[in-house]
Amino acid sequence: MKDGKISRRDFLRAGALGATLVAAGGCFSLQGNAHPYHPLPYAARLQVKHPSQFRILQLTDIHFEPDTDPVKHLENKRSETMIAALITQAKPDLVMVTGDSWVGNQKLGGEDRMREAVARFVALGTPWAYAWGNHDRLIDNAQGHKELTEAKNSLYRGAETGGNYVIDIVNTREDRVCQLVCLNSECDGLGASQQAWMKTLADDTAKAGRPQPLRVAFFHIPIKQYAEIWDKHAASGLKGENCCIEKEDGSSLAYLKMLGVRACFCGHDHVNNYSGISDGVELVYGRASGVGGYGGDRVPKGGTLITINCRTGRYDWAALLPNQPVWRPKPGEQITIPEPKK
Repeated sequence: MKDGKISRRDFLRAGALGATLVAAGGCFSLQGNAHPYHPLPYAARLQVKHPSQFRILQLTDIHFEPDTDPVKHLENKRSETMIAALITQAKPDLVMVTGDSWVGNQKLGGEDRMREAVARFVALGTPWAYAWGNHDRLIDNAQGHKELTEAKNSLYRGAETGGNYVIDIVNTREDRVCQLVCLNSECDGLGASQQAWMKTLADDTAKAGRPQPLRVAFFHIPIKQYAEIWDKHAASGLKGENCCIEKEDGSSLAYLKMLGVRACFCGHDHVNNYSGISDGVELVYGRASGVGGYGGDRVPKGGTLITINCRTGRYDWAALLPNQPVWRPKPGEQITIPEPKK
């Protein structure tokens, strides 16, 4: 790999590793690909009883604020009530939070806000994992890694790798049937450090002598191709704001593809909820979840229910709103949400 780019050799090796995966739209043949679980140092393990119905509830951009402000306290309680309703509806095996849950911004009090957010995730009573957002910045990042790692039911394992880690999904026979890739997009989006870590993950997988598992990725800030799929009319769903990719230059998709990632789920832009395929990888904007964050007057807050059949490789996603039917955009349906009148 030179100058941050993947060489032809890297791609050929990745192709050999993933040769047992047969792509067909959103479906992959995984027959005989399950293999015993041998964890990497940055891997968590989640056993599921029904791998053909593995359910993930993605929450993003909750924006819990200090409870000392009466208005913010009320917003926090409304977010908590809504999330509890989503948990009841979804009955997830895992809650995946993709960033911006507290406002740290490297200011005093950020660690306290982080602990309050972690306590709320623990109270959900279900396994949960975390991908850092651009507002989840702390003066003491080490303390954040420690709290996220040690919290009850937490699957966070990014303390030694800058917030990048994986979650191995295993069946009752301890065979790994799926792997979730969690990335810390920091403030500028996926870049050189995350790409280097993805290369490490590919190398570690190759050293283990095993085929690449079915992989799905989670991070906060979208990559450049999220904007491109909408502009090219290759996406379906809701769009209410420009894609804020920060400094990501489009090069990260090649690394995700090298890993065999089939779908990416992000947040960051509260009024976008759409998906489309770029170079064989589905890019999905999760539904923003926090009442206190902007955009609720234009797109109702909720979550994203992701269902994966780890046996066949088929997966599905839908926006989930409290006590309402799930919402999926029709193929080719592009709904532009107008800016609010000033």
